[in-house]
Amino acid sequence: MAQNSTTTDRHSLIFRTKPTVYPLILIIWVILMIFYEWYVFKDSYHPIWESKIRWDILLVLVNQIFVGLFFFYGIGNLVFAFRYRHIKKREAQAEQRVLKMPLPDDWRPKVQLLYTTYNDFIPYALQQCMEQNYENTETVILDNSNNPEYIAMVDQFVKNHPGVKLVRDSNNKHAKAGNLNNYLNGVGKGTYDYFVILDSDELLEEHFVEKCLKMFYYSDIGILQCNHVSGQNHNAFMKTFSRSGNIFWPVQNVVRSAESGWYQQPDTMKRNASEVQVVHKGDTLCFELGHGVMISKACFESIGSIPHMVAEDLCTSIEALSRGWNIKFASQIYGNEAFPVTLTALVVRAQKFCGANLEFLRVYHKRVFHSKALSFYQKLDILSFTLSAPIGAFQYLSLILTGVVFPVMHLPMISQFDFLIPAMICYASQALVDTIFQLMRGVKIWSVVLYEIQSAIVYGSYYFVLVMTTIFLLLKRPAKFVVTPKTHGKITWAYALHAHYRSIIFSVITIVVCWHFSDSPWILLTFLPGCIGFLFELQANLQTKETKATNALLRRESKLALVGDRNYRLDWRA
Repeated sequence: MAQNSTTTDRHSLIFRTKPTVYPLILIIWVILMIFYEWYVFKDSYHPIWESKIRWDILLVLVNQIFVGLFFFYGIGNLVFAFRYRHIKKREAQAEQRVLKMPLPDDWRPKVQLLYTTYNDFIPYALQQCMEQNYENTETVILDNSNNPEYIAMVDQFVKNHPGVKLVRDSNNKHAKAGNLNNYLNGVGKGTYDYFVILDSDELLEEHFVEKCLKMFYYSDIGILQCNHVSGQNHNAFMKTFSRSGNIFWPVQNVVRSAESGWYQQPDTMKRNASEVQVVHKGDTLCFELGHGVMISKACFESIGSIPHMVAEDLCTSIEALSRGWNIKFASQIYGNEAFPVTLTALVVRAQKFCGANLEFLRVYHKRVFHSKALSFYQKLDILSFTLSAPIGAFQYLSLILTGVVFPVMHLPMISQFDFLIPAMICYASQALVDTIFQLMRGVKIWSVVLYEIQSAIVYGSYYFVLVMTTIFLLLKRPAKFVVTPKTHGKITWAYALHAHYRSIIFSVITIVVCWHFSDSPWILLTFLPGCIGFLFELQANLQTKETKATNALLRRESKLALVGDRNYRLDWRA
């Protein structure tokens, strides 16, 4: 916590303008919904209401909930992008002013880098994270691997880096959250002032720790989430689709951080949620995202432990916020996270996010709803944030209602295309944001168009995994923490087909059923990506001379890092 800055100095960095995002989203949403409902009411909804058939009315109401949700997300993506464009320079300048200030000579807290790994240890990444210019930094490997090859690699790394601690959680209970708690509430308890959570493929800039400490020193925060770029792209698949993440991270998080309001920080560790005092109300919430994040000892000890859930980062954020700890996003402090290496890896990550977010809603919804520390808009933001992962499942269900169920029940519809519009607005809104920012960065228009077509196919092939994950979670099956694959071998056609055969069968069946009952080809196009998306699995085989050289470099650097003889620093931006 800051020790020599005034309250005004601390707050000037974080809370600057009156929140506007969600009020604006709701105003636009209400206007759009009024026009849309008026357009379809006479020819579609009114005859259904007049029929007074319960099932007809119920299904229409369900679809209307989906329609409202799709419009809300589409508008939200665009408003967030517009707001980011308006405030990003000002927020960056405010942050830079803090980063230019020195740390006091008599304030040198101990920072631990907690490197979490489960059968995915990457020596060169950890070695580079360790190379911090802040001297009072210690590295701890939290390993719960069960693969002998990775266990041996970790042992060799620790042997050749005497200053690195190793703590193993052989039971591997509660996945990443359990791995962290095993240390933080065990042998690591009280051995740090701040800690940084690192994923296995993380790269940090060498001033990362120092910059984070400046943010803590000059402003009252408990958690600082830092920016990330998707680099280390060593195949064509990674290079193509990493663009979206590089836009999504700053757009969403800068706005959420700027408009998240401000809490009066806890004076003691005994302060509970009912005592939280809001200094400035916000209409968004800033979340820690599980890696590249620094947390203070005082904040963690007031929480007690990382919640044992798949969305441990989101749950930790809620626990911290409910105790009055401020969470902020640093757009000018960078880490590097590799984009998923193959389409399979990307689907695995999407499945984990979907299940984790739905599990969070199931467990935390009452607590969030009844919280007095959160504004109405902040509660809406939590709902919006968590439903963004399973939104694809809702799109599928809405399209099935429109393309199959309504025609079978002979419900009057002005046209299926009109009912398709809300889902497409939701689906295309993020792509539109990507397009705008890529063009502003000087990317050639033909490259952007090609990228958007490829993205539509790849992300449109998610329906199967999102629908099945949503169904399982609604049946109260526990979410699973699955480590995103970091490597791959030679990918053949047979492998690609086998990896995605369920999605292909699911999509083909959907198309056949829709074709039988639907008079419109528009709705069929939305399910076509599930049939051909597997082709992008093969894109991971494509490597340019540059990416081949990068692969060779990474292999060499990992071997050198194992024996402590590495002298080349990878560009975390590349």
